[in-house]
Amino acid sequence: MKEITLDRTDYKIIQALEKDGRLSNTELAQLINLSQSQCLRRLRHLEEMDIISGYRAQVNYQKLGYSVMAWTLVTVSKDIPNARTNVMDFLQQQSAAINVHGVTGDVDLMVEICAKDMAEFTDLVVKQLYSHANVVSTKSYIRLDTAKQQGSPLDKM
Repeated sequence: MKEITLDRTDYKIIQALEKDGRLSNTELAQLINLSQSQCLRRLRHLEEMDIISGYRAQVNYQKLGYSVMAWTLVTVSKDIPNARTNVMDFLQQQSAAINVHGVTGDVDLMVEICAKDMAEFTDLVVKQLYSHANVVSTKSYIRLDTAKQQGSPLDKM
């Protein structure tokens, strides 16, 4: 992979947009002390390199009635060819599975689940996922509260 070199100004642009992705180019340029044309040039470059890969709304799903947020660890069968891929394909089709990650360690997948209620969560995890032919075990952790959200490793800069 080609190493990407960024300067302090590039990092300022990234940090500003992490905090507020709706900043106009004028506001962004003013915030980081650049001309609008230089700011736009740098921003487009960051987008072309896929360092900034998109802009999206941060949605409070709880206010929309989704009261259960959980993480489920999934172990898949080592004896069935393509078991991990089959389970990942299944999870990609489930709207309540909002993030699916392959991980190292004792389990194979970590699934972030956002469900309307415990019945919906139970249906997905117990009735569908746990009974999937390629799944050996699941273990779930339900969110109680959130101490930090949308942190950034760039905050230390």
